[in-house]
Amino acid sequence: MPGTVLHIKPSADFAREATERLASQLSTVIQRFVNDVTSLDAALHEQEWRAIFCEQDEANNTHYSFMDSLPGMACQIRLDKQGALHFPYVSEGCFDLLGLTPLELQHHPQLLKPHPDDAESFRQSMLISASGTTPWNWEGRIVLPSSGHARSPHLNPDGTTSQSTRASKNDAQVAGYLPLAGEEANESLREIQVDEIKWVNLRAKYRKTNSHGTHWKGFVVNISQNKQAEIELKHSRQRLRELSSHIESIKEEERTRIAREIHDEIGVLLTALKMDLSWLTLRLPTDNIAIQEKIQGMAKLLDTAGRAANNLVHSLRPGSLDCFGIVASIEIEANEFTKRTGIPCKIIKTSDNLDVSDEQSITLFRVFQETLNNIMKHASARHVQVQILKTGTEPASTQVKLIVSDDGCGFDETARNKPRSFGLRGIQERIRQLGGEVTITSKPGKGTKIDVRLPINA
Repeated sequence: MPGTVLHIKPSADFAREATERLASQLSTVIQRFVNDVTSLDAALHEQEWRAIFCEQDEANNTHYSFMDSLPGMACQIRLDKQGALHFPYVSEGCFDLLGLTPLELQHHPQLLKPHPDDAESFRQSMLISASGTTPWNWEGRIVLPSSGHARSPHLNPDGTTSQSTRASKNDAQVAGYLPLAGEEANESLREIQVDEIKWVNLRAKYRKTNSHGTHWKGFVVNISQNKQAEIELKHSRQRLRELSSHIESIKEEERTRIAREIHDEIGVLLTALKMDLSWLTLRLPTDNIAIQEKIQGMAKLLDTAGRAANNLVHSLRPGSLDCFGIVASIEIEANEFTKRTGIPCKIIKTSDNLDVSDEQSITLFRVFQETLNNIMKHASARHVQVQILKTGTEPASTQVKLIVSDDGCGFDETARNKPRSFGLRGIQERIRQLGGEVTITSKPGKGTKIDVRLPINA
């Protein structure tokens, strides 16, 4: 009977198969009923049906209603033998995610298009899952269908723009592809000219492989806002690192300036005072014991002030660093540490001279100073070993390594993560700013090892 309508009322175990096979031909006109596979096949071969309507009872429709209520797109995905993707089932969340109806995506699966920069990772994750019977997990960007296909604003019955359309604009703004509110431009024109981008997370459980291809059941959710927050957090951390690096550079410049002024001005004044005191000593009576004791006291005070000025200059900017380099400076600092604490320091080096930049040199020296300071205050160590080495033969892989080990009391993770424990954090941050790495190994009673690695050509 040409022009008649087929109405299908499938049973529970037949509902999904009927829906998948007839999704592209559904209508709402009812004339004839089919309720099993045999009658369906017979009806499909009888006539050219003008429309087909597939009805599901309420109990049978619960699964799909639940999927449609989720904040994302539930779907079945099939990868055929030719490498093309198909979507046998797509939930109503497709519209909020892509601005497409489920049937549009089923008929045009190519509209789910990964961003060119993420297409390869999409393909690789799919193939790995298909070949290894593992879940398909992918996170990346998709390019939403342009205004040429289903991108005109979707209107509500009252003529207003639908929430999903506004949401897609907001998501595109988050991705940086549409103007933000307040910019003087024609938004509708820009929508046509610029592709909209969304970050999505795809999680699909491996289902099976048969003669029709590989099948998954999965879920796609919009993560644009979370991704934007993540990107902004990374940018914020990067800006903080740059600010911290800038502050450290300013501090070193100021230390160098103050050290130079102390050496040039205060050092000269102290030397002049000693010369004047010597001049007075020669001219005062030698038989006056009180005067002689006073002169000796003044001389000792001047010597103490000179040593204090030299120590201050050294702590601000060690002269050995500019004159002899980082290796000699570390050796001198280690010897001074042994004099102050009585703890012997064994030095292991590959060369007396390492070709590092001024910034790397002062950073390594400050890290070494902080490490020795921590050992003196907290470690109760009996021995310290210091290694200053150059590793790697190729220019791109050459590194300078500074390894400081002690046999002290050590510490655990709790001590390392104390709120005001800034020493080790400062070491890690300073090295990261120069593209290096820090490994800190310690256990209670087992001592501590700090391993610093810096690329020489950073």
